[in-house]
Amino acid sequence: MPARHRIATLIVLSSTVAAASPDAHRPPSDDKVKPALLQLRTELRALTHENAVKALPRFRALCDADGYPLVGNIATKGEDDRIQPSQACRLLREQPKAK
Repeated sequence: MPARHRIATLIVLSSTVAAASPDAHRPPSDDKVKPALLQLRTELRALTHENAVKALPRFRALCDADGYPLVGNIATKGEDDRIQPSQACRLLREQPKAK
């Protein structure tokens, strides 16, 4: 009886290290952010979720060209009805691009 040969197929997936890095879109610490952006973040947090969504274009400056936040979120205890900069930028990123 002839010997059986088994062949295993191996698939190698490659990816860009920067895209896989959790730090790829981490905003800088507050001490490295322009005061105007920190003030805009404060104004965003003062609005209710509903009012912030209506005013999203006003807060576009909180996001970089790719739609990721340029400022960090504000730490809160428990749930509240406020939008964080990361949420605002995500909502702006998900909006269809104007042509």
